[in-house]
Amino acid sequence: MIRVLYVGDSEVVLNRYLVGADVIEQSYFNDNGRWFREAMANEPSVEVRHITPHGVATEFPTTPAELGQYDVVIFSDVGFNSMIFYPGLTPPYTYPLGPDRIGMVRDFVEQGGGFLMVGGYLSFAGLNGIARWFDTPIETLLPVNIARHDDRVEVVQGFRFQIDLPDHPIVQNLAWDEADWTLCGYNRLTLKVGATQVASYQGDPFIACWEYGQGRTAIFASDFAPHWAGDFVHWSHYSAFWRQMIHWLARR
Repeated sequence: MIRVLYVGDSEVVLNRYLVGADVIEQSYFNDNGRWFREAMANEPSVEVRHITPHGVATEFPTTPAELGQYDVVIFSDVGFNSMIFYPGLTPPYTYPLGPDRIGMVRDFVEQGGGFLMVGGYLSFAGLNGIARWFDTPIETLLPVNIARHDDRVEVVQGFRFQIDLPDHPIVQNLAWDEADWTLCGYNRLTLKVGATQVASYQGDPFIACWEYGQGRTAIFASDFAPHWAGDFVHWSHYSAFWRQMIHWLARR
C-alpha cells in the first residue's frame, strides 16, 4: 500500500446578495479534493489522506516521524502562507511558533520520499503571485523553476498537452492519442537543467520529474479539478494516470 498525504484543494466561498434594502450572505464549502480522492478510491494500491488548506495548522504532521509514515506528499492549491503560519501568530505569542513544515517536506524527499505539486491558483506562483512557492525549499526540490509573478495561463478555448516521452512510466500504456478531453489553464514554469520533461504545451513543461536526494519529485502544471482540468477529470484513464504518477514517485 502506498500512503499518500494530499494537501490542498478546497475553500469556503462567501456570497453577498444585495436585494434592494436587504443584504443576504451565504457561505458554502467547495471540496475540489474530491476529484483526486474519488479517482484513487478504487485503487487498492493507494491510500489517500486529504488535509484541506484550513486543516493544515492542526492536522499536518508535526514531526519527521509522523511525515515519514507516508510515501508521497502532494501539494495542490495550497499556498506558502497556509503551510508556514500557525494559529499562534496572534498575541499572546508563544515561542517557538511551531515546526518547520516546509523544511520537513524537503528532508522527507531527501531521505527517499516522493513529492508532487499540481497546478492551480494557489500552486507554484499562482494568482497575483500569492501562492509564493518561489525561493523556498519546495522550489529547490522541484524539477522546474517557478516564476516570481502571476504564472497563470488561461486558455478559455481549451487545449491538450503533448506527450514527449510516451514510454515514461508516468504516462506509458495510456490512450493519449485517442483522448477527447480539454484543459483550460495551467501554471507556466521552466524546466531545470537535468530534469525530465514528460509532457509539454507550446514548449512549456506540463509533466516533469527528476530525482532529488534519495527521493523523486514531479509536477503537473494544470489542476486536479475544473475549471483548469476541464473534462480531463472524466477521462476513462484519469485514475490510471494518477496511479502511475504515484507509483513512480513511490518507486513501486
